[in-house]
Amino acid sequence: MMEILPLLVFTTCSGLAAGAYAVDTLCLSGHGTVKGGPKSWFFPLTCLILLAVGLLATLMHLGQPLRFINGMANPGSMISQESYWAIAFGVVLVVDTVLTKMKGEPNRIVRWVGTVAAFGLMIVTSIAYFDAVWLPAWNTAAALPFFVLGDLAAGAALVLFFAGEEQASPLYRACIAGAIAWGVSIVAYWLHLGSVGIDGAVPLCLGLIVGPGVMGALSAVRLAGKVDAKMAAIAVLVAAVIGLVIVRIVFFASGVGF
Repeated sequence: MMEILPLLVFTTCSGLAAGAYAVDTLCLSGHGTVKGGPKSWFFPLTCLILLAVGLLATLMHLGQPLRFINGMANPGSMISQESYWAIAFGVVLVVDTVLTKMKGEPNRIVRWVGTVAAFGLMIVTSIAYFDAVWLPAWNTAAALPFFVLGDLAAGAALVLFFAGEEQASPLYRACIAGAIAWGVSIVAYWLHLGSVGIDGAVPLCLGLIVGPGVMGALSAVRLAGKVDAKMAAIAVLVAAVIGLVIVRIVFFASGVGF
């Protein structure tokens, strides 16, 4: 389990940050969430903290900082690409946090630039595992949507947590759409594991229910006005994060074992 922990923390934290940042920009046209008014800078700061935690986990995985530096020396490798995109995304998050703190609202150009970096990070992270041709559990096209759609779905839940009431409806719809797409990607990866003789049915089924199943159902119930807004936003986020952790534990455990 300790062997996969850094990979789990990195992909979960950095993916959640990137997915949330992208959803925030795409759903809110770069205007950003408004919960807390002048405190809207809490959102990019939260993404920055999540990314930082993920990068610290990467250092744990590599063992020493020098290996991180050496890992950036080969531009053609996915490890280097992950480093480049993570650094670029981190720089934009710092700029966004400072500007939003100073002006009380985000700069739309900065948000769109950051969204490009966020998508770059999500995509190269998924390709890094897809490229592991020596590991049948990872070497599948299903790994790409498995990671990217999971990041976006959980990211939508994080954005919802920060959003104001006037922004909630489109975000709940984004959570439902994200949950459906993410659920399909989990099933696709489930089928792949079966094709290579790996049994991940029980934990993947659990992750499918707890993650996209619960977050999608709760979002639909909230849109119908059947549950308290604050409790719904918290519950959707908790379900998304727990589901994300469960299915990624299965992914990494299937590749490298416990």
